[in-house]
Amino acid sequence: MTKRLIRFGCMGVITLMLAGCKIDLYSELSEAEANQMLAMLLLRNIDAQKEVAKGGLVTIKVDKEQFVNAVELLRQNGLPRKKVATMEELFPSGQLVTSPAQEHAKITYLKEQQLEKMLRAMDGVIIAQVSIGEGTSQNPRETPKPSASVFIKYSPERNLLNRETDIKSLIYNSVPNLRTENISIVLQAADYRYQPLSEADMTAEDQNNRWTWLAQNRLLLALSLGALAVLVAVMSYGRLPRSDRR
Repeated sequence: MTKRLIRFGCMGVITLMLAGCKIDLYSELSEAEANQMLAMLLLRNIDAQKEVAKGGLVTIKVDKEQFVNAVELLRQNGLPRKKVATMEELFPSGQLVTSPAQEHAKITYLKEQQLEKMLRAMDGVIIAQVSIGEGTSQNPRETPKPSASVFIKYSPERNLLNRETDIKSLIYNSVPNLRTENISIVLQAADYRYQPLSEADMTAEDQNNRWTWLAQNRLLLALSLGALAVLVAVMSYGRLPRSDRR
């Protein structure tokens, strides 16, 4: 019984040590997005965990010393994803009747959002921005020739330069009456600021983190170990014969 209590007490102290080092990285995430971000962090040996709030939204926590690398790693992979406007948000039920020009502008904006979403689904894309120009025509009988401008920032771990033809084809097939010569695409590799730690550096960092946490929480540890010692002493005293208690 005494050994079991000692084991539980040690596990409680270790749990306190592990839980005291985490700070919030991102909050109010969906379960799917949080799992994707958590998997990405764990694959790069960044200690992270998630907490689910009452409303089902999730918070990602990481060690304070790994906060910068965690933010940079997620940025290089385009996480968290940009929120996309939906049809219901642009055209809510019960709204007042708008002009045809306003309706057309909303539809164009929605199309830009959908194209950006498809481009961000490509491996390595961090930021995707699409702008569709309607064009003008002096002859009212002629259909205006639209144009499209695309800007993509991608991870340096990926080579998207050889995907420019695919990107242009995607834009061309999504915008009616668009000519290929009116499509402008700019691809830019992001600065690679994330530096993965070597195994030796990770071991040294882990040791430094432990000593730092011990120094900051020495009072909590002393109280926990003191309470554990009192509990063990009480249990040991209770197992002694009555003749030995005097």
